[in-house]
Amino acid sequence: MRVKVAVLGATGFTGEKLVELLLNHPFIEISYLASRTEKPLPYKDIFPRFNRRVDIYCEPLDVKVALKKADFFFLALPHTVSMEIAPRLLEEGRKVIDLSADYRLKDNKIYEKYYGVKHNDIKNLKKAVYGLPEFFKEDIKKALIVANPGCYPTSVILAVAPLLKEKIIDRKIIVNSLSSISGAGRKPNVEHHFINVLNNIWTYKPFVHQHIPEIEQVLKDISGKTIELTFTPHVVGVESGIYSTIYVNFKSKISLDKLRSIYESYYSACPFIRLREPLPKLRDVIGTNFCDIGFALNSDGKEAVIVSSIDNLIKGAAGLAIQNMNIMEGFKETEGLML
Repeated sequence: MRVKVAVLGATGFTGEKLVELLLNHPFIEISYLASRTEKPLPYKDIFPRFNRRVDIYCEPLDVKVALKKADFFFLALPHTVSMEIAPRLLEEGRKVIDLSADYRLKDNKIYEKYYGVKHNDIKNLKKAVYGLPEFFKEDIKKALIVANPGCYPTSVILAVAPLLKEKIIDRKIIVNSLSSISGAGRKPNVEHHFINVLNNIWTYKPFVHQHIPEIEQVLKDISGKTIELTFTPHVVGVESGIYSTIYVNFKSKISLDKLRSIYESYYSACPFIRLREPLPKLRDVIGTNFCDIGFALNSDGKEAVIVSSIDNLIKGAAGLAIQNMNIMEGFKETEGLML
């Protein structure tokens, strides 16, 4: 029996990618699609590549209609919108994966600081499970609402969490991350026009990016250690992907073999983590749900560069959401994702 699934926000980059990936899932039926469209439109008319693959309409959101048509909901909605919708779905016993930031930050005051609005669903904020299966799988199995991680946090947390949990690196962590402009969503913006992005790169929001408190919170949850994070994001003129370069210092000298063994002990059973030698390249993860991690150790054995690479729309959003859905529904974790 197939699970009937709804995608709310089905015309954004993440929503479109969710539909694409869900079509490959043998136990899923896409039963409801919604967006800000003024009237119902065939989804294949919005995205012709889905012709003969998706035969339902994309409709203006009607929660009552959605509840009748679907049992599982992906909220690919803008930040601050999901918390208006999720409570109504949860009240009716539906399972929810929210791909916005609305349920990631446990401190509602920090959420208000970075997103500019008061959080109005504290009840479900407390219940939400952070959707990083490599560290929270058992909690995800029992969750009714999962907060899908941000794309930057996914790349950074997976790269450094084992070292922090083993308490072998200093608190100070420096991160430079490069991302495709698709991470900013489909909303119109002159700076995001093709001609302005192609063959270009720029830094934005140093010290104040909204993913900083998310990274700090989750790394503390995993390791029990408060970090000092310097995070500098960049836009780079590629179609998709995130490439994070992370600088850490060890408390005492470490060998390359020991460093490798630590990562293997944490990730050998994780189907979507690949350790790469030499260092990862972005193109190897594009179109996949993999996170590739590599590292280089200084000759003194006390300083390392850790590199992680993901597709920001898949392991950084839609693919990770489906991975979480698989865990919540008791499917094989890789179902529909090994393309």
